[in-house]
Amino acid sequence: MAAKQGASTTTYSPRIIARTRPPIFKDFDLDWTRPDGRGFHQCRPALLQTGAVSSVSGSAYAEFGNTKVIVSVIGPRESKKATSYSDVGRLNCNVSYTIFAAPALGSQETDHKEYSSMLHKALEGVIMMETFQKTTVDVFALVLESGGSKSHDSALLSNSDLPVVISCASLALADAGIMMYDLITAVSVSTQLTITGEWATPNINEAMQLCVDASSKLGEIMRDCLKQAASASDE
Repeated sequence: MAAKQGASTTTYSPRIIARTRPPIFKDFDLDWTRPDGRGFHQCRPALLQTGAVSSVSGSAYAEFGNTKVIVSVIGPRESKKATSYSDVGRLNCNVSYTIFAAPALGSQETDHKEYSSMLHKALEGVIMMETFQKTTVDVFALVLESGGSKSHDSALLSNSDLPVVISCASLALADAGIMMYDLITAVSVSTQLTITGEWATPNINEAMQLCVDASSKLGEIMRDCLKQAASASDE
């Protein structure tokens, strides 16, 4: 696990488990390497670091392969939009890309409204919103490099960016001391097919199992990152 700059990266491949029915992916499907050299079940190398930004309540930096993300958390602070007392706090999330993150973005930094909404949905269920009544927590995620995207179409930015944003945001919230039920991890799974309509149930189960296994491994790495950061602060 890497909690310091320059440390070696860590991979967190999903475990191969015995199944009562044949898997969707056969042996001949797995006997190939991806363009970046990874095997079928191998996740991208991960580097995680907390305290990446000193001027905010909490922050984290993440590298998953060539994808690089930094997240800053501000608050809890007085909510300017609150017109009356509320038993729960307010969560604001924003995901943006630097001008050099991907060719699709052109010449200016771009906010990604869809990813901002999805990040909010992912975090609102894990944060104990009742612990900061009538206050606001702002989560700002900046994609420095979209490692999986070579598209020149802004609508086709890499789907692998969002899981990195979510995982990094979870670390940043922990670094800020925001109360959560648990850390939240995220990974993505895709096929080489263009799928329209609904997935068949066995395919969904297979994909979800891959995601759950990889997320479990990633969660261990994230907890180790926080432990190392806490130990360093006590020295």
